[in-house]
Amino acid sequence: MGVNESAKYQLAKTFTELAIQNDLIDKRATATATAEEVTNFFNHDCKNNQQTHRRIIN
Repeated sequence: MGVNESAKYQLAKTFTELAIQNDLIDKRATATATAEEVTNFFNHDCKNNQQTHRRIIN
């Protein structure tokens, strides 16, 4: 069962909004700076915690 691109986009958007609201990602003064924080979060925090996320989901 695959997930279509629209659903992936919506899930990523929702996850990002929740992460910002819960102070997991810092909201910066500009959209560009905030986008850099989002990128850092996904590249570092999510990748490094992949095993933990799998345990939580399963």
